[in-house]
This record gives sequence, C-alpha cells and structure tokens, in this order.
Amino acid sequence: MPTTRTSWSSRRSGSRATSRTTRRPTLLASHEQFVIDTHVLWWYLKDPDRLSAAATVIFRLAETGNAVLVIPAIAVAEMYFLSVKLGQPLPPSALLDTLVDISGVELPDMGKEQLEFLERLPEIPEMHDRLIAADAVIRGVPLVTRDAAFTASPQIETVW
Repeated sequence: MPTTRTSWSSRRSGSRATSRTTRRPTLLASHEQFVIDTHVLWWYLKDPDRLSAAATVIFRLAETGNAVLVIPAIAVAEMYFLSVKLGQPLPPSALLDTLVDISGVELPDMGKEQLEFLERLPEIPEMHDRLIAADAVIRGVPLVTRDAAFTASPQIETVW
C-alpha cells in the first residue's frame, strides 16, 4: 500500500528524488508546458505512487527546470476544498508556498479568456473541469489528467 505524505511540503524530499537526469520520452518531446489537473496535483503532493509514468516524468522535468507546470487557479481552490473535506485543511497560501518551491511552476490568474471557455466546452460537464481545460486550450498544451471527462472534447490533448 502506498504511503500517504502527511506534510504538504514533504514532496520534494520524498522517495522520488530528482538528482539524476530525467530523459524526455518521445510522447512528451514536443511540449515544454503542461496544464495539471487537480487530482494529479493532489497525488503528486500526497500519494505520488498513483501517478502514471508519464506524469512522474513531467513533474521531474519541472523540478529540474526542463518543463513548466501550469496550475490553474481553480485547481488551487479545489485542493483547498478537498483538503477541508478530508479533515486536513490546507490554506491556499500554504499550497502556493509549496508550489513556488518547484522550479517549473506557473500559477496563472483566472481571467476573461478562461471564463469565455465555459460555453465553448459543453462536452465537459463540470464547470471547474471546463476552466482547467480552458487553460490547456488557450495555451495549446496538453492537460495531465486521468479524468475521462476531458477526452470527450476534441479540443483537448491529454497525457496520462
């Protein structure tokens, strides 16, 4: 059974150290940015053994400055509500502090452009998922997710 990390900032010192060089698989070779879905971020911080091989490589690339992880504002909000629901409240400021320690993380604001995508992605049923997908579509980069809801949209390239 995978170990659960109890400290939100313990991920960087965890068992998957990044001192060695991480090779970029062919699948990921054409991308330098990746939008990260909420559950993928949760697993990275709390249960990294649940990440796919591709997701693990993407996080390692970001940790070494060789890729950029785009974390949508709505994903930070979802992380907060999930942590409260699980009885482990994680204030958004604590999560943001943890994320800025990763060299390849970008935390874009949610703005008009993302909000306009709420109606442009009707095949995605959940509002928060549409906002996450919007960041991927706007940037023209893959979304790292295991959530099948995103594959319903031909506009979204997913990686898992």
